Amino acid sequence: MGRLRKAGGVTVELIRKLSDVEAAFAYTHGLLKGNTQVTTWVSVDALFGEAELEAAVRRWARRLPLLRARIEERDGSLWFREGPEPEPEQLRHGQLPAGATPEDLQGEELNDVLPTGGALWRLRAAADRRAGVTHLYFTRNHAISDGHSTGGTLRVLLEELFGAPEDAGPEPFSRNGDELTYRTPATDTPEAAAVPEAPADPIPFAVRAPWPERGAAFVPVDLTATESDAVKLYCRRRGLTVNQFFATALAESFALTTGRDEVDFFTAVSLRRRYAETEHLTDLGCYISVVRAPLRLDGAGFKDHAQAYRDGFRAADAAWRPVVREHREIRAAVEATAAADSSPGICITNVGPVDASLGAHVERVTGFRTVVNRTGANYGVVLHLSTFRGAFGLALSYGTPSVDRAVVEGTAKLLRERVALAAGAAPGEDPRPRPPYGSVASPAVPVARQRPAGRGRAARGSTPRTRPYAAG
Repeated sequence: MGRLRKAGGVTVELIRKLSDVEAAFAYTHGLLKGNTQVTTWVSVDALFGEAELEAAVRRWARRLPLLRARIEERDGSLWFREGPEPEPEQLRHGQLPAGATPEDLQGEELNDVLPTGGALWRLRAAADRRAGVTHLYFTRNHAISDGHSTGGTLRVLLEELFGAPEDAGPEPFSRNGDELTYRTPATDTPEAAAVPEAPADPIPFAVRAPWPERGAAFVPVDLTATESDAVKLYCRRRGLTVNQFFATALAESFALTTGRDEVDFFTAVSLRRRYAETEHLTDLGCYISVVRAPLRLDGAGFKDHAQAYRDGFRAADAAWRPVVREHREIRAAVEATAAADSSPGICITNVGPVDASLGAHVERVTGFRTVVNRTGANYGVVLHLSTFRGAFGLALSYGTPSVDRAVVEGTAKLLRERVALAAGAAPGEDPRPRPPYGSVASPAVPVARQRPAGRGRAARGSTPRTRPYAAG
């Protein structure tokens, strides 16, 4: 898998070329101010000294290829190469600032962009001595990992912090997904349910600020175990999956908040079990796809909308095939996203139950959340979903000031209302219908709010609308 080349008299090992998906993430990160950068927060019930933590992180990096990788460009293509051991700036150790919440620090890490051409990850440890816990924030370039590999990566960190198993040798590098044989998923959706080619109306940015003024934010919508059990019961009674429930709830909530009756809906899916090869895709690499299916919200019941989402997603998923483009072409597509003044739609991504992926030391974990930086607003809003200790953790991420926070908070409020309606629904009962879609309250482009001090005037976009490249 590796190749050697001479660079200024230094021998550098090129591990492998980035796949189409990975290259899209790498260019998006570099050209859109950290867009798609991922931060996972894990809270553990222990306190660590700086030397103790540094030693564990060095052992962690020696075991996992993705923690040793860098990205470099050669002949117009991007390659992973072997990098140095962790550098001092990749590990930050301190106290939880007075008055700050774990969400505050996660937002800071999300917006502290990893430098292009440099280290692809960073770990921040914030000790809360009063509570006896340490908040760990693992931030990485999305090109090196997906939801599955991130869980495994954190499992190894917990092993190094609380006692590694005997077999703790370095793991191998995974192959390039473009070189594997893709298998089309089986579906019971009729062929007639084709995906419309024409996209729904794009979602205009509230403000198209200069790139240095853009950032990312998120609104948590965490559910209790009791609420989560009620949602699961509701889904079982109506033959819905959890993903179908939350995707439909997101679509309805966003449509009602913005006065729309149709939205392009994107669903992130893992490709790890869709290759004919039997090798286990463990570490370095990103193996996901984002499937687009327009969803029309015509005022029918929730279950009808959920079935429409299910059928549209299944048809789109069956029709999707991996794309393998020249990296120059991928860069051009990302540049078009950077120039856009709108986003194509909304998205849901689900990493599933995380307890098993965290391994034997999961009982030491007291909190978990993953959020992706959406600086470029290539989606209007993204719902990040995970399950930890039986409870659903949700977060709505969005770009600022591209998407107005009032829209996201309105969506979050209606999303929680939808959960409450489902939790209180009797067997066979569907939550009451909502007002007609497309006729509602909150404006899609609200009046610009006062700008933070020290920032220049935010320019509204005047470039022609393009259909941005929808990178995960």
